[in-house]
Amino acid sequence: MRLIYIFHNMKGLFFNLTVMILLFGCKTAEEVKADTTLTGKRYAIGQGGGFTGKYSEFILSEDGKVHKYDFNNGREVFFKDLNKSDLVYFLEKIEALGLEGMELNQPGNITKYIDVRIGKTSINKIVWGNYQYNADQELKDFHKELYDKLKDWD
Repeated sequence: MRLIYIFHNMKGLFFNLTVMILLFGCKTAEEVKADTTLTGKRYAIGQGGGFTGKYSEFILSEDGKVHKYDFNNGREVFFKDLNKSDLVYFLEKIEALGLEGMELNQPGNITKYIDVRIGKTSINKIVWGNYQYNADQELKDFHKELYDKLKDWD
């Protein structure tokens, strides 16, 4: 009789362990999206530094997907989809500015940057913020416009 009682309690324990393993072994939707292989041109728009040293970065893909980079965990998290008209507008401005061939590396206390990437590989990073160097106003205006558009929920 005691053996049946022990076996009955063990069934409950095995069931609970199985459920816990299944629940904790699964990935969240963000983790699954972060694991997908990223291809094509992507544009990382970021800024940060200063007293806190914190940075924020948004990544725009040519398909209109916007990811926010999580610096604490070293991963990209899906943020939103950019609407088609805004996507076309920004891609045309990127082409007109010639960001792929632009050379600028003047970091400062508060640094702003645009990083042109293929997948996750940087092919050109444009950096400014040095108070002794005045970056082109058109570049600064574009960064502000794009950064503000990417960070807002539509």
